[in-house]
Amino acid sequence: MGSMMDLNQKISKLKNLEGKFSENFNSIFEVDCSTGTMQIPPTFESKICDYFGEKDENGHLIEDKAKILERIKNQKIVKIFNKWTNQGALFNSLRTERPGMKNKNEQEARDKLKILIRESERNCDFCQASIYTPEDTFGRIEGKHSITAANVAKYDAWSSLVIFKNHNPLKFNLIEFSDYLDTGFNWFKKVFQEDESYKFPFFVWNCLYKAGASQIHGHAQILMSKDYPYARVEHFKKASLKYQEQTGRDYYPDWYQLHSTLGLAFSTGEFQVVASLTPTKEKEIIILSTISPVENQVLKNIIYKTLRCFIDVMGVQSFNLSISCPAIDQEDDTPYVINLVDRGSLFRPTVDMGGMELFGSTVVADDPFKIIEILKRYLNSS
Repeated sequence: MGSMMDLNQKISKLKNLEGKFSENFNSIFEVDCSTGTMQIPPTFESKICDYFGEKDENGHLIEDKAKILERIKNQKIVKIFNKWTNQGALFNSLRTERPGMKNKNEQEARDKLKILIRESERNCDFCQASIYTPEDTFGRIEGKHSITAANVAKYDAWSSLVIFKNHNPLKFNLIEFSDYLDTGFNWFKKVFQEDESYKFPFFVWNCLYKAGASQIHGHAQILMSKDYPYARVEHFKKASLKYQEQTGRDYYPDWYQLHSTLGLAFSTGEFQVVASLTPTKEKEIIILSTISPVENQVLKNIIYKTLRCFIDVMGVQSFNLSISCPAIDQEDDTPYVINLVDRGSLFRPTVDMGGMELFGSTVVADDPFKIIEILKRYLNSS
């Protein structure tokens, strides 16, 4: 398994083994590795060791103090920039160890989450969605395990919800998840029938509070945009077109191949699964497909298993899942792009986004090489 901290060495080795890899990589990405240094006053050394040192189950330090201090004094930073999409990410593995970020008691957090979800069922409007939520002017789309509702505070003119019939957002099987997607995509078709100027579908599931959900009860947002896709989706589409115009090659196949060569991606049939070098946030997995998720059960299964791996193996409590789609009325090369990111524990006092993410570059603690290996193992074993 590789590491982001060793990315430059890995690129150098591949330079001689994979033909034009280095040239192709440098045509899309820039990588800079540097060292951040500091002086630690003696009065602060004990606290530093307590914050960042490895401990046994009783909380006693088991790592050499000098090694801890050296690791803090000289921190390796890997900075990556995508020249076409203008995405940037800063990696420092030390950030997972900073105060407030460690999972001191994962079982306690899981137990607290169960209580929170159970207590939220009291007076939950979404548990009786057909009575206590508004509906679209054309009515509701209903599946076996989900039902639509108009968003009472709309994002856009066509902005609704897929409300899951299971209250617990983290408890779902493949059949239920497939139904959520089917209901959402049937709503897209109905909106297009009502008004053909709205033709760009967008599906987004904000799971629990840290991901932006206002209700604990499981639900996803469904939206249709007119004239052009939503801003970030349009940004990537234009970057892809610019790449094709200037290089004569297709952006997404080249982008995928670079990740695959580095060991950060793999293909399953017509779908590509990628742990991005420039993730939007922690643990980002991107799935590319030329086929709609509702038209292929294999793709549904991959998305479902990726979600279950996040929840059941990686311990993810709160996440964002989005599916951006090509225009509903036209055939083009725009792929379906599925993004999944971890938004952190509900019970940590820290948040995962700050000024850097809003106005600068993304700062990432999780290593994409580690995430893709965990996902590969899970998919191969399930």
